Amino acid sequence: MRILTLLVLFITTFSFAQTELIDNTSVQIDTVRYKGIRNRIKDQTYFINMNPSAEKYFKRAQLKTQIDDYKGAIEDYDLAAKMAPNEITIYYNRAAAKERINDLEGAYNDFTKTIESMPNNEWGWHDRALIEIKQKKYNEAEKDLEKALSLKPNWEIAVFSKGLLYQEQQDFDKAIIFYTQSLALNPNNYLAFNNLGFIYFSQKKYDLAISKYSEAIVLNLNYFNAYRNRADAKIAKKDFQGACQDLNIASGLGDKKAEKILNDVCKKNN
Repeated sequence: MRILTLLVLFITTFSFAQTELIDNTSVQIDTVRYKGIRNRIKDQTYFINMNPSAEKYFKRAQLKTQIDDYKGAIEDYDLAAKMAPNEITIYYNRAAAKERINDLEGAYNDFTKTIESMPNNEWGWHDRALIEIKQKKYNEAEKDLEKALSLKPNWEIAVFSKGLLYQEQQDFDKAIIFYTQSLALNPNNYLAFNNLGFIYFSQKKYDLAISKYSEAIVLNLNYFNAYRNRADAKIAKKDFQGACQDLNIASGLGDKKAEKILNDVCKKNN
């Protein structure tokens, strides 16, 4: 069962663009949009060929991330950085793209550059902490999250990430505390409900797990991880009919893992 992480880009105005909050959730990729985005990339390439600039490379990189071409995006961010080396938003967005291709060291370095230039921006500290969690640098991650919270007290995203930090260390009691706190600050955080479900599933508290997964689903009906995770808990309770219903929904939403389990488990129990 997959433990979820939240990748966020800070919302602040730079000279190029205002970046938007991105959560790394598992929902079906809307490939219908890809054709339109590719056409916009072609247009941006035309403008670059006419008169290259850092802003144009940056915009093309942003478009490439929307079709999951993170390597191509990084190449454009590199070109933008050469032309505008003091534009911090380039490094920040490049860090996010590097995280997506699992270049954790590169992402860490770019987030660090962001922090050095903007030490009072909570997002840089927070997002570097997420990289440190993936690198299993838990002490460093905790310090960065505490710094983020000192800059923005009671920030539900950083509180949620502290839950993730402790969950990764198998300290489930502390993880539950911080996920619960994050929900008190933002009751619509379906990721927190999903991760609580994961913890209770790990503790073989299957009814509690199902309850939390169900709350995640209510908040996001298209979030297929929660359906598949709830199916796992139902399988553990030998509720194969209920599990197959959830797997069927998840598969319909584009979850390839659910599709495989559906074929392996549900056919055997029909």
